[in-house]
Amino acid sequence: MKIRTWGRHIQEGFKNLFRNGWMTVAAISAVVVTLLILGMALVISVNIQNVLANVESELQFNAYVSDSVQSGQLPALVREVSSIGGVKSVTLITKAQALATMKQTLGQNADLLDGLGNPLPNELVVRVNDPKMITQLANRVAVVKGIDKVQYGASFVPRLLSIMSVVRDTSIIFIIALIVMGMFLISNTIKITIFTRRREIEIMKLVGATNGFIRGPFFIEGSLMGIIGAFIPSVILNQGYFFLQKNVVLFPPFSLLPDPEVMNRVLPVLYAVGILIGAWGGLISMRKYLKI
Repeated sequence: MKIRTWGRHIQEGFKNLFRNGWMTVAAISAVVVTLLILGMALVISVNIQNVLANVESELQFNAYVSDSVQSGQLPALVREVSSIGGVKSVTLITKAQALATMKQTLGQNADLLDGLGNPLPNELVVRVNDPKMITQLANRVAVVKGIDKVQYGASFVPRLLSIMSVVRDTSIIFIIALIVMGMFLISNTIKITIFTRRREIEIMKLVGATNGFIRGPFFIEGSLMGIIGAFIPSVILNQGYFFLQKNVVLFPPFSLLPDPEVMNRVLPVLYAVGILIGAWGGLISMRKYLKI
């Protein structure tokens, strides 16, 4: 298609936005409302995914070292545990460090520990690459010579991972469902605007205009509706999330992601969906009027 033809399509597309008055406003409003709801869901989903990732990254288990292991043997034990496939890192907490931490926790009551010696064991804090393997790796570490016992929350970790998986899958399904619903809602609204101009399409077809020549302005018009319809909710979401982030204080791992990081993920999706649905709705809705 020639550049001059595309120039004409773009010009006609802009004209049609103003020529159709309230029908254009209705179509853009449908896009705005749908994409605003979708954008809010995306913002929530992005933060949920971040929280889940933070929780997973913090999952770890403790391996308590047997009293028979001497201080000089601890580095070799750390290396042995670190060499197990799937282990991300191993941090040694000595008996002295554990006692100092306990005294700091007790504060003014720390003197209660005086005279008791140090009954605490040396401890290895093991973090894993894949949280789903935490049970398997805990069992492997438990049989390493020099490890007395392993503690990783066997009663709740598998259940926690299962809940997190369900939440992640549910948020993805919800987003997809919103996009599909938005496609039908917006395309039906655009279909009404096309219906009011069916005579125009039929006349153009009767005088010999090709399908591509007729579709061009409608493609541009639908795309413009999508862009305008995405711009408004993007401004609302950006300002609203900025306000929320500044005024709502949460603590890790439940803290909100920074505004730019969230918007860099959400806004491109809004514009892509808006343009796609607008252009798709315009082209699909006029198909039957081209069959003359």
